[in-house]
Amino acid sequence: MELSEVQGPSMKHATVLVATVLAFLFAGRIGVVDAQTTNSHLVVIVGAAGDDVYQEVFHNWAIELIDAATNKLNLSSDQITYLGEHPELAPQRITARSNRENIEQAIARLASETSPDDQIFFVLIGHGTGAGEQSRFNIPGRDITALEYDGMLDLFATQEIGFVNTASASGDFVSVLSGLNRVIVTATRDGRQNNQTIFPRFFVQAFAQDVADLDKDERISLLEAYNYASREVKRFYEDDGRMLTETSQLEDSGDGEGSYEPLTSKTDGTLARRMFLDSLMNTSDTATTPQANDNALRALYIEQRELREQIEQLKLIKDTMGSELYAKELETLLIALALIDREIRARGGEQ
Repeated sequence: MELSEVQGPSMKHATVLVATVLAFLFAGRIGVVDAQTTNSHLVVIVGAAGDDVYQEVFHNWAIELIDAATNKLNLSSDQITYLGEHPELAPQRITARSNRENIEQAIARLASETSPDDQIFFVLIGHGTGAGEQSRFNIPGRDITALEYDGMLDLFATQEIGFVNTASASGDFVSVLSGLNRVIVTATRDGRQNNQTIFPRFFVQAFAQDVADLDKDERISLLEAYNYASREVKRFYEDDGRMLTETSQLEDSGDGEGSYEPLTSKTDGTLARRMFLDSLMNTSDTATTPQANDNALRALYIEQRELREQIEQLKLIKDTMGSELYAKELETLLIALALIDREIRARGGEQ
């Protein structure tokens, strides 16, 4: 059948899909000048350990991640919240006990104090219990269910959220928390994978060590951290001669369906690849060079990143477009990117 012969709702839906995505691509350029105010915030929640061994392991992972955030990613202390089971372990580092009240207060405070364009990262380390909407991350006192976390995240109307539950039996959090402007990562596929996970070890490594920057842009996206951790978990079990008992997933399309390998499915990974635990304005490069105070240059870098993302988005829908339309839209984006690159060079910036 020729393309011109296709009739009915399916053709309409395809046309609407292309038009909607293209509108989204170009809408991404609106308001770029204000984007330099974007900041990242990190909330680490360590749950009930159950014994001294896990208590030490969980705490060490949390500290390693926080140290990376402060020393490598240049987050300030007021951008980091650490809620732990035993604050007395490190009173200078742990903000408060990780009970229900303190978690609710921390989330409410961030929702009221952060800017509309900020990115908020929640990293949960500990044990979990799978039960659909009633799935829990185990904390001191009464646990908070996945459905209750979903309600708390609704407080963030415009901010982009990265919610990373590295606990056992965490998989059901994906379908419950899935939504607009949210990246949901879990260490397991569902609530039945209830063995203790090794995923958090490698997820933390992605930020703490120089191992996960696949695109060599000297920044670690949430997608890169996820991909590194997933790959290393698989390698860990293979090297140990054991069957894989944890299958991680990432969801950021809002459809409630997680992907083990984001982007390859053409559904998940787009938002995750442009979420960074460091803010552009906080990176060591911009903090130590003369360009640090050049708001125009900073805005150009952000627009450059947005254009590259729009090009990747366009590639994802190539098969749903006519070749001429695709070529035309791609050319428009590439020309815009070339002009931005030239302006960055003119201001003394680097590609």
